Amino acid sequence: MKKAILFSMFALLLTACTGYSNEKSVIENGVEYNISDNHKEAMAESYQWNAKEDNVVITIPDTLSDGTPVVTMGGLTGIGVPLHFRIEYEVNWPELPQSRSRKMTEEEADAFYREYAEQHPDELVGHLIKVNNPDGSLATESDIDPERIVYKDITFTINIGKNVSGTGPHISDYSILEEIYKDGIIQSDGSILVYRPTLYFDVDPENEIYYSENGVLYTKADGKPVLYESSN
Repeated sequence: MKKAILFSMFALLLTACTGYSNEKSVIENGVEYNISDNHKEAMAESYQWNAKEDNVVITIPDTLSDGTPVVTMGGLTGIGVPLHFRIEYEVNWPELPQSRSRKMTEEEADAFYREYAEQHPDELVGHLIKVNNPDGSLATESDIDPERIVYKDITFTINIGKNVSGTGPHISDYSILEEIYKDGIIQSDGSILVYRPTLYFDVDPENEIYYSENGVLYTKADGKPVLYESSN
């Protein structure tokens, strides 16, 4: 009996396993991909946005540069952990100076990053600040003057290749755009730029699972929108 139970549990784990374990990833054209354990397919995980308004077209290709088919935007990793495709700010934090005698204190690290930000004004290091909570309220109302915030609309176009046949469960516009909604960019004049993003989808006509109409992503099987409605 015990052997039968153990075998059933093992079979369940095998069934739940998706073949993605986050052990191998690549970035191509700003999109980060997770490669399956058998190296036969890829999952688009995120788009690393450099906050340039002329760089808002995201292409999920048929294959990566090495020929690996891109079959999903987000999905399940390990034994079934959901991973949503998302758009994130591209921030490559510089490595902190190392000391043989002691570790850098938090205050020293903050000073290092501030100095780095001053020397690299075109990068987002030191310029991002959390502005909004998930419910849309100010995250730190006591620290941020609402009059400093400047809102600006922006649209991300996502081109989906013919091989994409899946997305993460309960995917929504907010799950994709959460970081852009919540973080603001401190400007040189002290104002805080917060983008109000929207999504526009365009699907390869040869895709057998999805199609788009007026920028909305639908499933061919039932004609229903793929993205769940979000309150944010």
